[in-house]
Amino acid sequence: MTRPRRRRPPAAAPSRPRASRARQRQRLIDACISALHVHGPSKTTVEKVVAIARMSPGIVRFYFDSKDAMLVASLEFLAAEFEERLLVPIAALRSRPVEALATLVDLYLGVELASTRKVSVWYAFWGEASARQEYHDICGSRDDKFEELVRDLIARLIEETGARHLDADAIALGLIGVLEMLWQGFAFQTESTIDRGEAKRRALAYLRSVFPGAFGLAPGAAPAALPAGAYASAPLLEAERRALFRHAWQFAGLGRELGAAGAFLMLDGPGERALVVRDAAGALNALRNSCHQRPHALAMSRSGTFGGLICCPLHGLSYHLDGTPAGATPGAALARLELALAGELVFVRAPADDAAPPPAPDAAPGAAAVPLAAPVVREHEVAADWKVLVERWLERAAGGAEPRGSGPEGAAADAAGGWSARRYAALGAQAGAAPPRASFVAPNQLIEAGAGGVVVLQVLPVAPGRARLREFVYGRESRTRIDRALAFLAARLEARRLAAEVGLAESVQRGLESPGYVAEAVADAPPALVAFRQSIARLLPGGARDPGDPP
Repeated sequence: MTRPRRRRPPAAAPSRPRASRARQRQRLIDACISALHVHGPSKTTVEKVVAIARMSPGIVRFYFDSKDAMLVASLEFLAAEFEERLLVPIAALRSRPVEALATLVDLYLGVELASTRKVSVWYAFWGEASARQEYHDICGSRDDKFEELVRDLIARLIEETGARHLDADAIALGLIGVLEMLWQGFAFQTESTIDRGEAKRRALAYLRSVFPGAFGLAPGAAPAALPAGAYASAPLLEAERRALFRHAWQFAGLGRELGAAGAFLMLDGPGERALVVRDAAGALNALRNSCHQRPHALAMSRSGTFGGLICCPLHGLSYHLDGTPAGATPGAALARLELALAGELVFVRAPADDAAPPPAPDAAPGAAAVPLAAPVVREHEVAADWKVLVERWLERAAGGAEPRGSGPEGAAADAAGGWSARRYAALGAQAGAAPPRASFVAPNQLIEAGAGGVVVLQVLPVAPGRARLREFVYGRESRTRIDRALAFLAARLEARRLAAEVGLAESVQRGLESPGYVAEAVADAPPALVAFRQSIARLLPGGARDPGDPP
């Protein structure tokens, strides 16, 4: 027979006398803070404290040895409250500096820590700190912890945004100064007259002025300019690849380049390695250009013709022209990509789960009716961020000047008029033909098509502050001596024009990386450029988001 277990008595709750003593001690501290707010440390007396607390004078001796001990206990309470309600929760957000700094501003200027009563008491103790070591130690410890936390958050934000030309100490000092000035304003107001929302707006405006795009945008505003760090930021580049490039339409070539069964075009794009193949039935298939065994490209050249099968020479795998496995090849079919035709222009992209994919690019009217020569495809390494080139295109499309060449060809081209007109005159457009149509395909392509041919510029991000410019030139077919002469002139003009374009972009990048650069706008940006910068600003840490945007 087992003996019944003896139940342990429940843990004893704190005795009522002990809880009552803690409440009475806190009541005296609260009354002392109120007395300090009204009278200051030198004129605060035990009688004034107990009068506010509505307690007998003798009870103070039970909790504090002296008036000075009561004052020190009150200051220690304020310091502990500051650490518990601000320093600890903000330190927990160190890995997210934008959120941490925004929360810091909210808490520092909130009513819990920045009531007129508490702010005036802090200033009262600061005023006495030079004469009282206890006050100096408590206030100094609180200030040191706060300064260290703010500086660390600013340093993390500088690293996150890539704005390494900024000085963390100076910016942290500026933010602390802004907050202290706002606190001083609170000390000389009543609670009913303080506009805390406006105070927080001003503090965030300071941070926004140093880190444009972070901390959101002012209501109804769009970024006039991106911060310099946005053009050399590794974290931002990764965000751009995920959000802007992963599922974007990318130009692969013209449909006429895929005339026969087995003809293919290869695109090594920023979001996907793609292979566009015409199968035996005449259909176009967009496939991922990657071996299942190891992720190397199945087709290495930009264009060519498969002999009936897509083969991996390294592993002996083979696939039909629609991507399905052939013969004894194990595994699944090659992953299919999305394909869109804009007239004769072929675009591909990685499929996405969103219910409303981005619309396919517009067609290029007039290009199909022109006999075009085989394309000239060139690549240029550019010591500038991809966004610098895109911003230049959008400025130019709105009426900006074309970079001028040098020498006789550049002077003749400048005299000919607009940049598109002289390019297509060189490409062989007939006199009186309609001007070419230029269109921007987000996020990274400029397409110009008309009677003179088709030119596609495609900029690819390579690394922070570095890009690759890919150029597709489809000129008129050279059938006569004059056509060949025009084609030769077109090549020279295009080379000079593109060299000037690249040189300008690299000069802008060097300017962005110089310590003295400050982002500002001296003229109204065209709407397309504003929209582009807004799309980038959303990706900056804490960037502005439209309602419904994913976090």
